[in-house]
Amino acid sequence: MKHSEFAEAYRNRHKLAEGWKRSGKKVFGHFCNFTPEEIIYAAGIIPVRIRGGSENIELADAHLPSICCSYMRSALEQALKGRYNYLDGAVFPKSCDMTRALYSIWKRNIKLSYYWNLPIPGKSTDAAVDFYIGELRLFQESLEKYTGKKISDDSLRQAIKLYNQNRALVRELYNLSLRDNPPLPGSEIFEVLRAGLVMPKEEHNAMLRKLLPALSTVKGSQDGKVRLMIAGNTFETVELLQAIEESGANIVVDDVDIGSRYYFASVNENEEPLRALAERYLRKVLCPCKHNAQHRVYHILKLAKDYRVQGVILLTQKYCDTHLYDRPWLEGKLKEEGLPVLVVDHSDIGWAGGKFKTMVQAFIEMVG
Repeated sequence: MKHSEFAEAYRNRHKLAEGWKRSGKKVFGHFCNFTPEEIIYAAGIIPVRIRGGSENIELADAHLPSICCSYMRSALEQALKGRYNYLDGAVFPKSCDMTRALYSIWKRNIKLSYYWNLPIPGKSTDAAVDFYIGELRLFQESLEKYTGKKISDDSLRQAIKLYNQNRALVRELYNLSLRDNPPLPGSEIFEVLRAGLVMPKEEHNAMLRKLLPALSTVKGSQDGKVRLMIAGNTFETVELLQAIEESGANIVVDDVDIGSRYYFASVNENEEPLRALAERYLRKVLCPCKHNAQHRVYHILKLAKDYRVQGVILLTQKYCDTHLYDRPWLEGKLKEEGLPVLVVDHSDIGWAGGKFKTMVQAFIEMVG
């Protein structure tokens, strides 16, 4: 098993999903880490993350202004062009303002047989967890009505176990980057992680179980490369990571929503399923749209220490208000702890690779 097979699975994600549909499976799309995928999976439905791209916007600008983040504009563009015609339904957690706004736009323009707008509390208190359990129960009941089948606690526990296995396997992959000479550069790890967003977890697990033993004996070549962390929200451009590596660095860890933020936190398998899911999604997925920056900075600093990070690139999609609001304080705190920081606004659409690489080269020269 090679990492390139993960990249190929991601590139062919629409064809793969069309194949699942032809085999009789239902496929739901969703947008962010606050989607409780285990409930969807327990209903016999395959959840896939809706992703963006770097192509020019031709249709979405009629529905979203250009001051919205490129991820949401690009995702809508692909849907309007029919790339997601295989979807049976879509789930929109009420997380950031864009996800909230996109729900009505998709529902009005993309005809699917199921839509759900999932409320998520803005706090993580005990009362908020209790409220969220009620919302998860309503979501579960809506899926039962849609499929005509009961979602048992046993099926929820099986889904939780499967997803936890996936998270554990990915953490093993991250642990390889604790080495002085990681066997895979960050750009190739990113390909592995991205595939897990758009395919059934049992398939991703099988691929990981083949990949990890092959990597365990590989000795990477660090060649004096600076160890960096990427922190921010989301991006589609793999070339971005490759530009960092070509400039003399390796991304050994991240705090982004398609990386460690999605994979690291497990669900408690010994607790009542809906409560365990509420605890995980409300308290353990540290995102600026629901958690204050102080909690995130402690988490980022721990990752930086564990992975012996020498610098941090704060990479944020343009116009992402929640991340941009936290960023000045976060940057200051990281610098107070002695970590050099490069701040970059990013857009997958019209990505300026040359300009970005020049910034990174200057940063790595300063760090090294």
